[in-house]
Amino acid sequence: MLKKLKLIRERKGLTQEEVANFLNVDRSTYTGWETGKDIIPLPKLNDLANYYHTSLDYLIGRSPSIEEVRELQEISISFVANHLKDFRKSHKLSQKKLADRITTSQPNIHKYENEKCLITTYYALEFCKQFDYSLDSLVGRTKNKEN
Repeated sequence: MLKKLKLIRERKGLTQEEVANFLNVDRSTYTGWETGKDIIPLPKLNDLANYYHTSLDYLIGRSPSIEEVRELQEISISFVANHLKDFRKSHKLSQKKLADRITTSQPNIHKYENEKCLITTYYALEFCKQFDYSLDSLVGRTKNKEN
């Protein structure tokens, strides 16, 4: 994920300061995300995907293609909550078993599924890794429609 953040920024000829300004954060905060010192919040990662007109999967290294342009979208906590719950139930997993797979607690899964808070980037990435799942699909980002 982190190499892609730097790679795409440099390919676009942007400085860390310019990207940080777009995200409305300090340059040092953005630098922490780009170097892996800190984990970028999922809404800010989504903002970057919108900014670069690419997929979340590209930014996290799950898709090799930068050409996979997605519509500009916001993350809906309701969509993510329902999607997690539907996925868990369709795979016959209890909240505890899902929590164990992504190394979190059952109360966290309960909070995510009941729209108390948005799943964190760390656990969203663990979910995608454990279940070989698209981050774009998890948060409801869709491909651009053909003209």
